[in-house]
Amino acid sequence: MLALFPINAWIAFPLLLISMLLASFLRSKKAKLLIIILMTSLLVAELISIYFSGGFIDYQFYVNLNINDIIEGLAIFKLQAVLAIFAFFAFLIVQFKLANILQEKLNILLRLVILVIAALSLNYRHGPVDKLIEIYQVISAPKIPFTESLEKLNITNYPTKAQIETLAGKNIIVISLESFEQGFLGFGDITPNLNQLTQKYTFYPNIPMATGSSWTTASMYTYMTGMPFLVGGTNTTPLSDITKTHLVSLGDVLHKGGYQTRYIIGSPTFAGIGHIISMFGIDVICEKNYLGEYPKAPFGLYDKDTFDIAKRQLGELSTSDKPFALFISTISTHAPNGFYDKRMEPIIGQKESDILFSAASLDYNLSQFIHYLEQQGILENTVFYIFPDHLMMGSGTQTIANLSQKERFLYLLTNAKSADIAENVQSTIYQIDLPRIILDGAKIKTNARFLTDYLDHNMDKKQFVIDHKSAIATINRSAGSAD
Repeated sequence: MLALFPINAWIAFPLLLISMLLASFLRSKKAKLLIIILMTSLLVAELISIYFSGGFIDYQFYVNLNINDIIEGLAIFKLQAVLAIFAFFAFLIVQFKLANILQEKLNILLRLVILVIAALSLNYRHGPVDKLIEIYQVISAPKIPFTESLEKLNITNYPTKAQIETLAGKNIIVISLESFEQGFLGFGDITPNLNQLTQKYTFYPNIPMATGSSWTTASMYTYMTGMPFLVGGTNTTPLSDITKTHLVSLGDVLHKGGYQTRYIIGSPTFAGIGHIISMFGIDVICEKNYLGEYPKAPFGLYDKDTFDIAKRQLGELSTSDKPFALFISTISTHAPNGFYDKRMEPIIGQKESDILFSAASLDYNLSQFIHYLEQQGILENTVFYIFPDHLMMGSGTQTIANLSQKERFLYLLTNAKSADIAENVQSTIYQIDLPRIILDGAKIKTNARFLTDYLDHNMDKKQFVIDHKSAIATINRSAGSAD
């Protein structure tokens, strides 16, 4: 079991030891069993977190600890779920027996000393205890007047939605690629088309994934609002009871400029993303708009069909004299194995694994879509932006091992000129920079401001988010309303 996890799975040993020692102080079998069940649950949760995100339980794990996400996760990670259940009961049985042995063989003082040492071994910088404290810092962030919450981050003169003025520029196409991180570009036989596109268009290779932007919904929220998805409150489905936000989003800016806005995703229920999109006033297009026209697929659509729908939507949008912004989310490269589309076999052939097959399929379908934009002359007045939503999750696979051979990054590919974006292609840019980049690259003039506009251009914005989690969580919580 532990062989499936990275090196920080060593946490299993002190947690097991703490569990057994705590149980050894109790005489009641029921009390012992209760302690062991609680500690084993924590242990298995930590191992699950390590498997998916490579780190200890954090806010990302916390907000995905809800019924909807758990059910979706079980549908995808069947083997991992079985292993987790097996590990839970195996640890439970072993601990109960060893707790009795420790109770008989070691005196109370020695057990107490070992317990303290084991507990202290978990308390270090960025360790499991720190991560739990960080969760508390986020969920305990208060709801206060919105303007006051902004001032906590020295955000002043923040134009409200009513004050926004926008002068339209070019049309926009944003394509968020599920887990398709930069490392896939190193698999030459898997991503030949994407590699060619990076040579043809403007390519920014240095985007580190940041706290509050490391899963699909959070990534989308960040590039729409410029604010990481850290939300105060104990709700494990943040903003589910919120219908509006005072935060200015791309949707607000674009609507003031007369843009038509649509978001294509296989299923709006995936990770609750549809609800968040609706908060920004953007129309959701999914498989329900084309019932029976496409093969059934996990979470609504295969990527091939998502891009086909995108072409159809562009046909509709182009008939209007209004500018448009089309947002697209792919899904077929979802960890751990991707979603295999047999229709792609004659085109790309067999690959070493299902995830690499799905990656190669996305590479082909994405390139065909960009070729379509070129052939139809759409790019003459349209700017596209392509980036991964987050790093590939999971551990224990050859693909993850290959991706982990060097530092892992996201990236941005666009036909916008770097001069318009005002960023050198070798500079580090951040996920919170994306809404500003999207607008500037499309030459849209607006008085709207985002978090990045208040920060020093050359600062480490990833570290800034880490250092100001509570203030950001207060802003996101304070911005929401159910009106």
